[in-house]
Amino acid sequence: MNIRHIFKVSYMGSMVILLFLLLAGCHDLDFPNPNAPIVDDVPDQALVSGAEAGMRVDHAIYLRVVGSLGREVYYFEPADPRYTGNLLRGTPDPGGFLVLRPWSGRYAVIRVCNELLNRADQAGGATGAGIRGFAKTIKAYQLLLNLNYMDENGIKIIQSDDINTPFASKTESLNEIVKLLDEANTDLANAGGSFSFELSSGFSGFDSPSTFAKFNRALRARVAAYMEDWQGVLDALNGSFIDPSASLRLGVYHVYGTALNDQTNEIFENPEAPFVKLMAHPSFQTDAEPGDLRFSSKVVVRDLDENNVPDTTVFDDLSSTMGVTITSGSTDPFPIIRNEELLLLRAEANIQLGNLSAAEADINVVRNAAGLGSVTLTDQASAIDQLLHERRYSLFMEGHRWVDMRRYGRLNQLPVDRPGDVVLDKMPRPETELPEG
Repeated sequence: MNIRHIFKVSYMGSMVILLFLLLAGCHDLDFPNPNAPIVDDVPDQALVSGAEAGMRVDHAIYLRVVGSLGREVYYFEPADPRYTGNLLRGTPDPGGFLVLRPWSGRYAVIRVCNELLNRADQAGGATGAGIRGFAKTIKAYQLLLNLNYMDENGIKIIQSDDINTPFASKTESLNEIVKLLDEANTDLANAGGSFSFELSSGFSGFDSPSTFAKFNRALRARVAAYMEDWQGVLDALNGSFIDPSASLRLGVYHVYGTALNDQTNEIFENPEAPFVKLMAHPSFQTDAEPGDLRFSSKVVVRDLDENNVPDTTVFDDLSSTMGVTITSGSTDPFPIIRNEELLLLRAEANIQLGNLSAAEADINVVRNAAGLGSVTLTDQASAIDQLLHERRYSLFMEGHRWVDMRRYGRLNQLPVDRPGDVVLDKMPRPETELPEG
């Protein structure tokens, strides 16, 4: 489903989309008439739960794509070699699923958020403010993922049934995302002590207006870093859940399940299976520091034999010995944003502002937790090198490496493994979003 179709449907068609999202993660909801749904009959709770469920749809494809482009992983798919073919050759198909499905999945969630915003206007008061705060935050997050994909190709920030609706530039898109997040933060401050709806366990600890606002500010800090607004990063983090004394895994997560109509975590694969599709790029081992627990906890070298030779997977003239273990089961949660990223965002901002001692303290919290010794930052250039190294190993396969190397102008430093391969800087605009002719 792409944005063109999402916004051309009737109310009945819209409800089909909404119900699809709802049923993907909410098997116990009570719909007044599921055989002839009317948008006004769907409870607010169902829409909120549907937005949460929808955020997971095709998120695994997004992670595999950006992980492949950032040379974190290979995805060996014998049934469809586009992950190792035109994606790494720099010619992804604008009409293919690698482009269309993550894009469409994000706009389907935005459709749900827009319906929630309509509800918020009707509810008014603290209830309406809470709904707006949730919907605008989630909408901003979904737009940001699509912008990460498209970069300078931009996204559509006006949701319309007109195929001629223009793409916004990257700057315009970032400004819209900031606007949504800041408006949401104001709404959350006016939403009282609790929401009129419940959130999943992925938002445990962030499920009231005041605590959800900490999630909002964490996302705002990420966006500020993308905009090179370094003081803005620090200002946003002051309102977030950043805490150097807390678990680095503290944060907000996608959650999964095996119940009827729920969804499992599609990133998970048994790393010791006879054939594993998701394999770490060899450079992740080559460049790792000895003893780094981030390496040993996120990948496993497969089946060493009696001669200490690992089982090597070879596909499409690419090879790897390492299965990915960032998830240990099909129902493991997957992070949206967490404390470890926030500490590294604060370190990045302080490096850029010349506050090397403050940045050093945050980097060393992360390194020490990974079983590594502390480092001393002596100058800005080497500090940025150190920061990118820490982000690479701390945030492996969470969707950041390709974006980080692009925003620092270092895509040419990523490995090219075969003659004819290139490092793509952005995905093409979906052909379904372009005027015919």
